[in-house]
Amino acid sequence: MDTIEECGDGGRHLLLGLGTRILVGVPDNSRGCSELLSWAIGAVAKPSDSVVAVHVLGGRGRKRRLQKANAFVIYMLGEFVKACEAKQINLEAKVICSSNIGRALTQEAALTDGNILIVGRSRNAYHRSHFEIANYCFMHAPKNCSVIAVGRQGVAQSSTRLRPRSFDDSTISSSSTWSRRFPPLQKLLRTNSTRKLAQSDDKSSPRAVLDGPEGEGGENQECYSTSSHEVSRRGHNGLWRRLSDMKLWLPFLRNIGDDSTRGSDVGSAFAEDHKPAWRCFSFQEISVATNDFHPDNMAGRGGYAEVYKGTLADGHLVAVKRLAKGTPSEQKEKEFLAELGIQGHVCHPNTSYLLGCCVENGLYLIFEFCTNGTLASALHGKGGRTLEWPLRYKIAVGVARGLQYLHMFCRHRIIHRDIKASNVLLGHDFEPQISDFGLAKWLPKQWTHHSVVPIEGTFGYLAPEYFMHGIVDEKTDIFAFGVLLLEIVTGRRPIDCSKQSLLQWAKPLLEAGQVTELADPSLGDDYDKDQLNRMVAVASRCIMRPAMWRPSMAEVLHFLSTTDECLNEPEKWNIPDDEVDDMDDCTLFSESFSM
Repeated sequence: MDTIEECGDGGRHLLLGLGTRILVGVPDNSRGCSELLSWAIGAVAKPSDSVVAVHVLGGRGRKRRLQKANAFVIYMLGEFVKACEAKQINLEAKVICSSNIGRALTQEAALTDGNILIVGRSRNAYHRSHFEIANYCFMHAPKNCSVIAVGRQGVAQSSTRLRPRSFDDSTISSSSTWSRRFPPLQKLLRTNSTRKLAQSDDKSSPRAVLDGPEGEGGENQECYSTSSHEVSRRGHNGLWRRLSDMKLWLPFLRNIGDDSTRGSDVGSAFAEDHKPAWRCFSFQEISVATNDFHPDNMAGRGGYAEVYKGTLADGHLVAVKRLAKGTPSEQKEKEFLAELGIQGHVCHPNTSYLLGCCVENGLYLIFEFCTNGTLASALHGKGGRTLEWPLRYKIAVGVARGLQYLHMFCRHRIIHRDIKASNVLLGHDFEPQISDFGLAKWLPKQWTHHSVVPIEGTFGYLAPEYFMHGIVDEKTDIFAFGVLLLEIVTGRRPIDCSKQSLLQWAKPLLEAGQVTELADPSLGDDYDKDQLNRMVAVASRCIMRPAMWRPSMAEVLHFLSTTDECLNEPEKWNIPDDEVDDMDDCTLFSESFSM
């Protein structure tokens, strides 16, 4: 490979070893999109860099085609997940509505401090040729951004040669796929140091997958959670207001502390026959699978969605989540994109598995079907079958593992906000899966908490600080988990038909230490007393009113999953004796929403 030359501030970024922001203008055809992203990820990007796939949606009816464009871009990124994990590259995507592709790309580079802008050929360039778009980018790119124009036979050239950045041939030479797909390319860059950024007049979509730094411009301002250096770089209120666009962040996971993939061959990773982590389904597929959404196939309903059981053509059982009719379109999009944005990269045995989505004739999410239904149906169903104690304990530990993963092992911490029995699915072996991420929030590492309005969730599980002040952090989920543990132990609903809360009922028994009185009567004496004591001890700490005295999920999981620890271990969580009195406040809190 020849040497790629850099210029201006972009070169300074590289010399300092900082993560480079690489924008890739992707077309609307899968072949061109795949080739550009492959070259950007394999030949240009280095560890800690960010590759942003930017698709400019032009022509008439842009708003009508926006959802399909979003789904297309996310779908295309799916095949590059493993390569980005191996190379430690952040992968992002963005869709912008504009009638001028070149202007949209250069303005995006300026607004987001892009260091490199890669453009290529599109079969549908809205009456602008490949060379016209590249020319525009060369002439109008900000001074801190280098432009690379990649064509089928090479790269557009310029007479200006500036500070070089070397691209490692080893990243692509090991795979014959690379040599077939990308012939030797001449690289040349051009920059314009005199042009000032014009005020952006591009229309953008109004929804965000990630909520982030909230500016002072208003409570409902849409922002995004990013890493710490991105927050400081992009946290200007005026800039966020101008952008206000669809930003589909896909911070795909990398195992924390796992260096085994750092030296892996990225070229060979691309040579594999990858399948995206999930795919776009056609409406016909899911309609046939659910027998045209026949009422007999409805598996559940709640919130803004209905869930139908279906069978794909290959016999695969699926659950199709349809955003309910009659829901305001803005709310539908918010719920859909929030869940899609998070579930698109969450991957753990104790979280629900997303197979894909559909944006035709409505908004749909397609999941693996869990044959044993939900924990709520297992505990409170009308079948009369009692959920055995070993399964109850297994479910409690599994949910704890899932929450620990969401809180600690995702690139951005994820707060579920709606942990409850009906959102815990049970697989064929009763392995629990946390589901329904429609209310979930990202929480960047540098944030201690997030304040939200309005308050959403399920009465009976809401933490006091969330219900009263809208404060969201890991302890919000931990409080709900404590209620869930009591529900598993007692077999009682969080709020029963008499409107008495589970916390109100359990409080006197917890204070008196009458643990066995909490056990579900349908179990008789068929339960493990040591495990019962453990679950009750953990639950009593999780539902403490002061969030600071609740344990972390790591502490909870350690205590629940080990058998050689003393039952007094929760005392090591440093909860003063006088804090037990705060249970009275929990009771008052419970009464306030059970009226």
